Amino acid sequence: MYIFGGLMKMNALLISSIVLFSWLFLTSSVYAQKATENLRVVLMKQNPYPAEPGQTVDVEISLENKGYGDAQNVVLEIVPKNPFTLLPGEEKIKTFSRIASMDHITARYKLYVDMDTISNSYELEFRLYQIGDMTTQKIEKVLIQVQGKPKLVIDKIETDPYDIEPGDTVIIKIGIKNVGTGSASLMEASLFSNTTYILPVLSGSVSYIGTVKPNQIGEATFYMSVDKTSEYKTYPSLLTINYKDEGGNQRTDSFYIGIPVKGRPMIEILSAKVENSDFKVDVENIGTANAKALKITLLQNGKIIDSAVANELRPSKYKTVRFKGFEYGQATINISYLDEDNKFFSNEYEISIKPSAYSETEKENNLSMLLPIFLLIIIAETYYIWRLRRHIKK
Repeated sequence: MYIFGGLMKMNALLISSIVLFSWLFLTSSVYAQKATENLRVVLMKQNPYPAEPGQTVDVEISLENKGYGDAQNVVLEIVPKNPFTLLPGEEKIKTFSRIASMDHITARYKLYVDMDTISNSYELEFRLYQIGDMTTQKIEKVLIQVQGKPKLVIDKIETDPYDIEPGDTVIIKIGIKNVGTGSASLMEASLFSNTTYILPVLSGSVSYIGTVKPNQIGEATFYMSVDKTSEYKTYPSLLTINYKDEGGNQRTDSFYIGIPVKGRPMIEILSAKVENSDFKVDVENIGTANAKALKITLLQNGKIIDSAVANELRPSKYKTVRFKGFEYGQATINISYLDEDNKFFSNEYEISIKPSAYSETEKENNLSMLLPIFLLIIIAETYYIWRLRRHIKK
Protein backbone atom coordinates (compact mmCIF):
# COMPACT_ATOMS: atom_id res chain seq x y z
CA MET A 1 0.00 0.00 0.00
CA TYR A 2 2.88 2.24 0.91
CA ILE A 3 4.65 1.35 -2.29
CA PHE A 4 1.53 2.06 -4.33
CA GLY A 5 1.16 5.46 -2.68
CA GLY A 6 4.76 6.31 -3.42
CA LEU A 7 4.31 5.40 -7.04
CA MET A 8 1.21 7.58 -7.22
CA LYS A 9 3.14 10.55 -5.79
CA MET A 10 6.00 10.03 -8.30
CA ASN A 11 3.55 9.83 -11.20
CA ALA A 12 1.82 12.99 -10.05
CA LEU A 13 5.16 14.76 -9.76
CA LEU A 14 6.21 13.57 -13.20
CA ILE A 15 2.92 14.62 -14.71
CA SER A 16 3.21 18.01 -13.02
CA SER A 17 6.73 18.41 -14.37
CA ILE A 18 5.65 17.49 -17.86
CA VAL A 19 2.73 19.89 -17.70
CA LEU A 20 4.95 22.69 -16.35
CA PHE A 21 7.59 22.08 -19.03
CA SER A 22 4.94 22.01 -21.73
CA TRP A 23 3.46 25.22 -20.41
CA LEU A 24 6.85 26.90 -20.31
CA PHE A 25 7.64 25.73 -23.85
CA LEU A 26 4.32 26.94 -25.21
CA THR A 27 4.63 30.21 -23.31
CA SER A 28 8.15 30.70 -24.68
CA SER A 29 7.01 30.07 -28.27
CA VAL A 30 4.01 32.33 -27.92
CA TYR A 31 6.17 34.98 -26.28
CA ALA A 32 8.73 34.81 -29.06
CA GLN A 33 6.01 35.26 -31.65
CA LYS A 34 4.46 38.11 -29.76
CA ALA A 35 7.86 39.73 -29.21
CA THR A 36 8.36 39.94 -32.99
CA GLU A 37 4.85 41.19 -33.53
CA ASN A 38 5.37 43.97 -31.00
CA LEU A 39 8.38 45.40 -32.86
CA ARG A 40 7.89 48.56 -34.93
CA VAL A 41 10.25 50.31 -37.36
CA VAL A 42 9.92 54.09 -37.20
CA LEU A 43 11.75 56.64 -39.33
CA MET A 44 13.67 58.96 -37.04
CA LYS A 45 15.54 61.10 -39.56
CA GLN A 46 16.57 61.37 -43.21
CA ASN A 47 19.34 63.67 -44.29
CA PRO A 48 18.89 65.51 -46.55
CA TYR A 49 15.16 65.98 -46.44
CA PRO A 50 13.89 65.61 -49.04
CA ALA A 51 16.42 63.32 -50.69
CA GLU A 52 17.63 64.33 -54.13
CA PRO A 53 17.84 62.07 -57.19
CA GLY A 54 21.39 61.13 -58.04
CA GLN A 55 22.56 61.83 -54.48
CA THR A 56 22.97 59.83 -51.25
CA VAL A 57 20.66 59.97 -48.27
CA ASP A 58 21.33 59.03 -44.63
CA VAL A 59 18.41 57.17 -43.05
CA GLU A 60 18.11 56.64 -39.28
CA ILE A 61 15.37 54.33 -38.00
CA SER A 62 14.21 53.29 -34.55
CA LEU A 63 13.33 49.63 -33.85
CA GLU A 64 10.85 49.91 -30.99
CA ASN A 65 9.56 47.15 -28.70
CA LYS A 66 5.96 47.98 -27.83
CA GLY A 67 5.38 44.71 -25.95
CA TYR A 68 5.51 43.95 -22.22
CA GLY A 69 8.33 41.46 -22.56
CA ASP A 70 11.87 41.59 -23.86
CA ALA A 71 12.50 40.81 -27.51
CA GLN A 72 15.54 38.59 -27.90
CA ASN A 73 17.73 37.48 -30.82
CA VAL A 74 16.07 39.87 -33.27
CA VAL A 75 17.25 40.05 -36.90
CA LEU A 76 16.63 43.30 -38.83
CA GLU A 77 17.11 43.21 -42.62
CA ILE A 78 16.81 46.25 -44.90
CA VAL A 79 15.41 45.44 -48.34
CA PRO A 80 16.05 48.51 -50.54
CA LYS A 81 14.12 48.57 -53.79
CA ASN A 82 14.08 51.02 -56.66
CA PRO A 83 14.86 53.91 -56.40
CA PHE A 84 17.12 53.07 -53.43
CA THR A 85 20.41 51.16 -53.41
CA LEU A 86 22.42 50.35 -50.29
CA LEU A 87 25.90 51.80 -50.57
CA PRO A 88 28.87 49.39 -50.56
CA GLY A 89 30.12 48.66 -47.05
CA GLU A 90 26.71 49.16 -45.44
CA GLU A 91 25.30 46.23 -43.43
CA LYS A 92 22.14 44.82 -44.90
CA ILE A 93 21.42 42.60 -41.84
CA LYS A 94 21.75 43.73 -38.24
CA THR A 95 21.17 41.49 -35.19
CA PHE A 96 20.17 42.46 -31.66
CA SER A 97 20.39 40.05 -28.74
CA ARG A 98 17.86 41.91 -26.61
CA ILE A 99 15.44 44.80 -26.92
CA ALA A 100 13.86 45.58 -23.56
CA SER A 101 10.15 46.12 -23.18
CA MET A 102 9.08 49.62 -24.14
CA ASP A 103 12.61 50.37 -25.27
CA HIS A 104 14.19 50.87 -28.70
CA ILE A 105 17.43 50.63 -30.60
CA THR A 106 18.58 52.75 -33.60
CA ALA A 107 20.08 51.76 -36.92
CA ARG A 108 21.59 53.91 -39.64
CA TYR A 109 21.94 53.32 -43.38
CA LYS A 110 23.42 55.16 -46.36
CA LEU A 111 21.46 54.82 -49.57
CA TYR A 112 21.88 56.02 -53.14
CA VAL A 113 18.83 57.52 -54.88
CA ASP A 114 18.52 56.70 -58.58
CA MET A 115 19.19 59.62 -60.91
CA ASP A 116 15.92 59.24 -62.82
CA THR A 117 13.71 59.19 -59.74
CA ILE A 118 10.53 61.26 -60.02
CA SER A 119 9.73 63.43 -57.04
CA ASN A 120 7.46 61.43 -54.70
CA SER A 121 7.34 59.44 -51.45
CA TYR A 122 8.90 55.96 -51.69
CA GLU A 123 8.65 53.00 -49.31
CA LEU A 124 11.80 51.62 -47.71
CA GLU A 125 11.19 48.03 -46.56
CA PHE A 126 12.53 46.22 -43.47
CA ARG A 127 12.06 42.54 -42.55
CA LEU A 128 12.13 41.10 -39.00
CA TYR A 129 13.31 37.57 -38.08
CA GLN A 130 14.63 35.73 -35.08
CA ILE A 131 18.02 34.05 -35.00
CA GLY A 132 17.67 30.44 -36.12
CA ASP A 133 14.44 31.11 -37.96
CA MET A 134 14.99 33.03 -41.21
CA THR A 135 11.33 32.82 -42.12
CA THR A 136 9.96 36.33 -42.44
CA GLN A 137 7.87 37.00 -39.40
CA LYS A 138 7.09 40.66 -40.02
CA ILE A 139 7.57 43.39 -42.67
CA GLU A 140 7.83 47.05 -41.69
CA LYS A 141 8.01 50.04 -44.08
CA VAL A 142 8.94 53.70 -43.76
CA LEU A 143 8.41 56.49 -46.28
CA ILE A 144 11.39 58.38 -47.72
CA GLN A 145 10.63 61.69 -49.40
CA VAL A 146 12.45 62.30 -52.70
CA GLN A 147 12.33 65.65 -54.44
CA GLY A 148 14.48 66.90 -57.30
CA LYS A 149 16.10 70.33 -57.41
CA PRO A 150 16.25 72.38 -60.60
CA LYS A 151 19.59 73.87 -61.61
CA LEU A 152 19.66 76.35 -64.46
CA VAL A 153 22.61 77.19 -66.72
CA ILE A 154 23.00 79.24 -69.91
CA ASP A 155 23.17 76.80 -72.82
CA LYS A 156 23.46 79.19 -75.78
CA ILE A 157 22.96 82.80 -76.87
CA GLU A 158 21.95 83.77 -80.41
CA THR A 159 21.40 87.24 -81.89
CA ASP A 160 19.69 88.41 -85.04
CA PRO A 161 21.51 90.08 -86.71
CA TYR A 162 24.62 88.09 -85.81
CA ASP A 163 26.84 91.20 -85.87
CA ILE A 164 25.11 93.90 -83.83
CA GLU A 165 25.69 97.44 -85.05
CA PRO A 166 24.66 100.80 -83.61
CA GLY A 167 21.11 101.64 -84.71
CA ASP A 168 20.03 97.98 -84.98
CA THR A 169 16.93 96.41 -83.46
CA VAL A 170 18.21 93.04 -82.30
CA ILE A 171 16.47 89.80 -81.32
CA ILE A 172 18.32 87.98 -78.54
CA LYS A 173 17.50 84.31 -77.92
CA ILE A 174 18.91 82.65 -74.80
CA GLY A 175 18.72 78.89 -74.24
CA ILE A 176 18.35 78.00 -70.54
CA LYS A 177 19.11 74.36 -69.68
CA ASN A 178 17.92 72.58 -66.55
CA VAL A 179 20.85 70.37 -65.48
CA GLY A 180 19.27 69.64 -62.10
CA THR A 181 17.08 66.77 -60.89
CA GLY A 182 13.77 68.59 -60.53
CA SER A 183 11.47 70.62 -62.77
CA ALA A 184 11.40 74.41 -62.80
CA SER A 185 7.89 75.73 -63.38
CA LEU A 186 6.36 79.13 -64.13
CA MET A 187 9.72 80.30 -65.45
CA GLU A 188 9.96 83.95 -66.46
CA ALA A 189 13.15 85.62 -67.65
CA SER A 190 14.05 89.32 -67.67
CA LEU A 191 16.98 91.02 -69.40
CA PHE A 192 18.19 94.44 -68.26
CA SER A 193 21.16 96.46 -69.50
CA ASN A 194 22.82 98.96 -67.18
CA THR A 195 23.30 101.43 -70.02
CA THR A 196 21.01 103.75 -71.95
CA TYR A 197 22.57 102.58 -75.21
CA ILE A 198 20.64 99.30 -75.17
CA LEU A 199 16.94 99.52 -74.36
CA PRO A 200 14.00 97.09 -74.67
CA VAL A 201 11.50 97.48 -77.48
CA LEU A 202 8.14 97.85 -75.69
CA SER A 203 7.93 94.84 -73.33
CA GLY A 204 10.77 93.06 -75.10
CA SER A 205 12.86 92.70 -71.93
CA VAL A 206 10.54 90.06 -70.37
CA SER A 207 10.03 86.52 -71.70
CA TYR A 208 7.75 83.79 -70.31
CA ILE A 209 9.19 80.27 -70.62
CA GLY A 210 6.91 77.96 -68.58
CA THR A 211 8.08 74.60 -67.26
CA VAL A 212 11.52 73.15 -67.99
CA LYS A 213 12.08 69.57 -66.85
CA PRO A 214 15.50 68.04 -66.05
CA ASN A 215 17.81 67.86 -69.10
CA GLN A 216 15.45 70.06 -71.11
CA ILE A 217 16.15 73.51 -72.58
CA GLY A 218 13.81 76.47 -72.41
CA GLU A 219 14.23 79.52 -74.64
CA ALA A 220 13.82 83.16 -73.70
CA THR A 221 13.42 85.76 -76.48
CA PHE A 222 14.14 89.47 -76.04
CA TYR A 223 13.79 92.47 -78.36
CA MET A 224 16.31 95.26 -77.80
CA SER A 225 17.17 98.52 -79.55
CA VAL A 226 20.80 99.63 -79.91
CA ASP A 227 21.38 103.37 -79.94
CA LYS A 228 23.08 104.86 -83.02
CA THR A 229 25.70 106.52 -80.84
CA SER A 230 26.70 103.32 -79.03
CA GLU A 231 30.38 102.45 -79.04
CA TYR A 232 32.25 99.42 -80.26
CA LYS A 233 32.24 97.37 -77.02
CA THR A 234 30.49 94.61 -75.11
CA TYR A 235 27.71 95.96 -72.90
CA PRO A 236 27.08 93.98 -69.68
CA SER A 237 23.49 92.94 -69.02
CA LEU A 238 21.75 91.07 -66.20
CA LEU A 239 19.56 88.04 -66.97
CA THR A 240 17.17 87.23 -64.10
CA ILE A 241 15.08 84.04 -64.03
CA ASN A 242 12.21 83.59 -61.59
CA TYR A 243 10.64 80.15 -61.15
CA LYS A 244 9.15 77.66 -58.70
CA ASP A 245 10.75 74.37 -57.68
CA GLU A 246 8.83 71.13 -57.14
CA GLY A 247 8.14 72.10 -53.55
CA GLY A 248 6.36 75.27 -54.70
CA ASN A 249 9.18 77.49 -53.41
CA GLN A 250 9.85 80.69 -55.34
CA ARG A 251 13.44 80.90 -56.57
CA THR A 252 15.55 83.37 -58.52
CA ASP A 253 18.73 82.78 -60.54
CA SER A 254 20.78 85.59 -62.08
CA PHE A 255 23.42 85.55 -64.81
CA TYR A 256 25.61 88.29 -66.29
CA ILE A 257 25.83 88.22 -70.07
CA GLY A 258 27.50 90.51 -72.57
CA ILE A 259 25.86 92.10 -75.61
CA PRO A 260 28.63 92.80 -78.15
CA VAL A 261 28.10 95.85 -80.34
CA LYS A 262 30.61 95.49 -83.14
CA GLY A 263 29.64 97.85 -85.91
CA ARG A 264 31.65 98.19 -89.09
CA PRO A 265 33.85 100.97 -90.47
CA MET A 266 33.09 102.22 -93.98
CA ILE A 267 35.36 104.78 -95.63
CA GLU A 268 33.95 106.76 -98.57
CA ILE A 269 35.32 109.63 -100.70
CA LEU A 270 33.55 112.91 -100.02
CA SER A 271 35.32 114.96 -102.65
CA ALA A 272 38.42 114.94 -104.88
CA LYS A 273 39.70 117.99 -106.76
CA VAL A 274 42.77 119.92 -107.78
CA GLU A 275 43.53 122.79 -105.47
CA ASN A 276 46.50 124.97 -106.40
CA SER A 277 49.27 122.45 -107.07
CA ASP A 278 47.74 119.67 -104.93
CA PHE A 279 45.22 116.98 -105.61
CA LYS A 280 42.99 117.24 -102.53
CA VAL A 281 40.94 114.20 -101.41
CA ASP A 282 38.43 114.24 -98.49
CA VAL A 283 37.38 110.86 -97.01
CA GLU A 284 34.77 110.14 -94.28
CA ASN A 285 34.00 107.17 -92.06
CA ILE A 286 30.28 106.70 -92.67
CA GLY A 287 30.28 103.37 -90.79
CA THR A 288 29.57 102.52 -87.16
CA ALA A 289 33.05 101.52 -85.92
CA ASN A 290 36.58 102.88 -85.89
CA ALA A 291 38.82 102.38 -88.91
CA LYS A 292 42.42 101.60 -87.95
CA ALA A 293 45.64 101.75 -89.96
CA LEU A 294 43.92 103.84 -92.66
CA LYS A 295 45.96 104.18 -95.87
CA ILE A 296 44.96 106.21 -98.94
CA THR A 297 46.99 105.72 -102.12
CA LEU A 298 46.88 107.55 -105.49
CA LEU A 299 47.76 105.42 -108.54
CA GLN A 300 48.20 106.43 -112.19
CA ASN A 301 49.35 104.26 -115.06
CA GLY A 302 49.82 101.32 -112.70
CA LYS A 303 52.23 103.25 -110.49
CA ILE A 304 51.92 104.64 -106.97
CA ILE A 305 52.05 108.42 -107.22
CA ASP A 306 51.64 109.27 -103.55
CA SER A 307 50.07 107.90 -100.35
CA ALA A 308 48.94 109.03 -96.91
CA VAL A 309 48.26 107.14 -93.67
CA ALA A 310 46.29 107.71 -90.48
CA ASN A 311 46.21 105.74 -87.22
CA GLU A 312 42.47 105.91 -86.75
CA LEU A 313 39.32 107.44 -88.17
CA ARG A 314 36.22 107.39 -85.95
CA PRO A 315 32.62 107.15 -87.21
CA SER A 316 31.23 110.38 -88.70
CA LYS A 317 34.73 111.89 -88.88
CA TYR A 318 36.56 112.91 -92.04
CA LYS A 319 40.16 113.39 -93.12
CA THR A 320 41.79 115.45 -95.85
CA VAL A 321 44.85 114.22 -97.74
CA ARG A 322 46.84 115.98 -100.46
CA PHE A 323 48.78 114.35 -103.28
CA LYS A 324 51.56 115.75 -105.41
CA GLY A 325 53.22 114.63 -108.62
CA PHE A 326 49.94 113.74 -110.32
CA GLU A 327 48.92 114.18 -113.94
CA TYR A 328 45.59 115.20 -115.36
CA GLY A 329 43.55 112.29 -116.56
CA GLN A 330 42.36 108.95 -115.17
CA ALA A 331 43.55 107.78 -111.76
CA THR A 332 42.73 105.26 -109.05
CA ILE A 333 42.38 105.88 -105.31
CA ASN A 334 42.90 102.82 -103.09
CA ILE A 335 41.61 102.98 -99.50
CA SER A 336 42.54 100.21 -97.03
CA TYR A 337 41.93 99.90 -93.26
CA LEU A 338 41.28 97.51 -90.37
CA ASP A 339 38.26 97.19 -88.12
CA GLU A 340 38.41 96.65 -84.33
CA ASP A 341 38.88 92.90 -84.85
CA ASN A 342 41.76 93.61 -87.28
CA LYS A 343 39.70 92.47 -90.23
CA PHE A 344 41.16 93.94 -93.42
CA PHE A 345 39.11 96.05 -95.86
CA SER A 346 40.24 97.48 -99.20
CA ASN A 347 38.32 99.47 -101.83
CA GLU A 348 39.33 101.14 -105.10
CA TYR A 349 37.70 104.15 -106.72
CA GLU A 350 38.25 105.25 -110.35
CA ILE A 351 38.40 109.05 -110.75
CA SER A 352 39.27 111.64 -113.36
CA ILE A 353 41.69 114.42 -112.41
CA LYS A 354 40.77 117.64 -114.17
CA PRO A 355 41.99 121.21 -113.81
CA SER A 356 39.85 123.03 -111.32
CA ALA A 357 37.32 125.65 -112.46
CA TYR A 358 39.01 128.10 -110.12
CA SER A 359 42.29 127.77 -112.01
CA GLU A 360 40.66 128.54 -115.43
CA THR A 361 38.92 131.60 -114.05
CA GLU A 362 42.14 132.76 -112.49
CA LYS A 363 43.87 132.51 -115.91
CA GLU A 364 41.13 134.52 -117.58
CA ASN A 365 41.32 137.16 -114.87
CA ASN A 366 45.08 137.38 -115.29
CA LEU A 367 44.70 137.80 -119.09
CA SER A 368 42.14 140.55 -118.56
CA MET A 369 44.54 142.42 -116.31
CA LEU A 370 47.43 142.08 -118.76
CA LEU A 371 45.48 143.21 -121.88
CA PRO A 372 45.51 146.99 -121.08
CA ILE A 373 49.22 146.80 -120.42
CA PHE A 374 49.80 145.15 -123.78
CA LEU A 375 47.74 147.90 -125.46
CA LEU A 376 49.73 150.63 -123.75
CA ILE A 377 52.95 149.01 -124.87
CA ILE A 378 51.72 148.76 -128.46
CA ILE A 379 50.56 152.42 -128.45
CA ALA A 380 53.87 153.54 -126.94
CA GLU A 381 55.89 151.63 -129.51
CA THR A 382 53.72 152.94 -132.36
CA TYR A 383 54.19 156.56 -131.17
CA TYR A 384 57.92 156.03 -130.84
CA ILE A 385 58.19 154.68 -134.37
CA TRP A 386 56.10 157.60 -135.72
CA ARG A 387 58.31 160.17 -134.05
CA LEU A 388 61.41 158.44 -135.29
CA ARG A 389 60.21 158.44 -138.93
CA ARG A 390 59.20 162.08 -138.76
CA HIS A 391 62.61 163.06 -137.50
CA ILE A 392 64.30 161.22 -140.38
CA LYS A 393 62.22 163.06 -143.00
CA LYS A 394 63.34 166.41 -141.68
